[in-house]
Amino acid sequence: MLMKNLKYLFLIFCSFSIGQNVTVNSGATITVGSGKYISIAGNFSNSGTTTLNSSSNSYSALLVSGSSSGNITYNRYVNTVGSGEWDLVGSPVGSQSISGFVSSNSGSVATSGSTYAIGTYSNASGGGWSNYTTSSGSNDVANAGNFPAGTGYQMASASGGTLAFTGTVATSDQTVAITDNSGSGGTKWNLVANPFPSYLNGNSNAGTNNFFSTNSGVLHDSYAAIYGWDADGSGYTPYNATSTWFIAPGQAFFVASANASGSSVAFNENMQNASPSSYDDFVANTVQDEVEIGLYNGDSRLDYTKLFFIPGLTLGLDKGYDAGHFNQSAPMMTRLSEGDEGYGMVYNAMGQQHLSQEVTIPLEINQSAGTNFTVRLESSTADDLKIYLQDTFKNTLTLLNE
Repeated sequence: MLMKNLKYLFLIFCSFSIGQNVTVNSGATITVGSGKYISIAGNFSNSGTTTLNSSSNSYSALLVSGSSSGNITYNRYVNTVGSGEWDLVGSPVGSQSISGFVSSNSGSVATSGSTYAIGTYSNASGGGWSNYTTSSGSNDVANAGNFPAGTGYQMASASGGTLAFTGTVATSDQTVAITDNSGSGGTKWNLVANPFPSYLNGNSNAGTNNFFSTNSGVLHDSYAAIYGWDADGSGYTPYNATSTWFIAPGQAFFVASANASGSSVAFNENMQNASPSSYDDFVANTVQDEVEIGLYNGDSRLDYTKLFFIPGLTLGLDKGYDAGHFNQSAPMMTRLSEGDEGYGMVYNAMGQQHLSQEVTIPLEINQSAGTNFTVRLESSTADDLKIYLQDTFKNTLTLLNE
């Protein structure tokens, strides 16, 4: 095949699959444009320059089914340092030192004095976010070591653009330890990331081998989802079995552990998908009937909650479909209609048969006394469904459809 041994070949904005080994010799260059991919069924040996590019809504992918040697560079888009923006990112390559990353991206990584916009998250008591600095101590970037495979970070670029990760391509399964420290003053949340320079199938709607099906057993029952940061200050969006989604290269997200003694999540090689249905991060397409309700103060949307109607589900907790709100003090949440376990839900899923039945869904609104707010029906794919807001104090019903 023509591309078996690459000497001085320049490939720009390309997508292709190769059914054999690929060798990139010294002096050769491969550049994969945003939204494009290379899938190699054999081994990959790189002595030249292999670069993958991305933008704010489009990522490239490299999938190597065999072994891999040599370094690649992934220019990974990272959101700006603006208030409520930033990004959750992990390294899509191996053996990338954190100090080397800072040096090679000097001027592109946002800074504030001696502090870099690169931070870790700890769910231990007294933990939380902690950014690397140039000062000596526990957060000294000079002694930070390498980015661990599958670990997520908060990160921001100076003005919205790409940061270069240079290292090896993972060609084996990766695991990341997670734990629930909520019983000892910490939290249940763990920040993990896709360690491959390729997309991963998010759930079974995306592919048979996928992150959610493989790891749902170690996730908290009421938070059986992955939680992605929206990078616009609005908070976190859960992704579970209610839609079709993929995980972009280097994409980080939170998962809630179900085990105080610790367990691990797996990022398996067979989850990789070089050519998903879209090349954005967290591509989500709802596959069932859905209702979205918003809470507003004037024209400012404070929060939202979604109802799903899916065959086979109940009014109680359906793990993998119902999802607790990341922030349990959020402006608006619902509660389960049956078997409420004390968690406010951002996703409340029930059986499709409930579309034609009268169902009462408790709505929890957290606003200061005297605050004006409006509850709106944002959207509904169930055309004949009537949704009423019941005020139990005034004993009134308001048809939100109108």
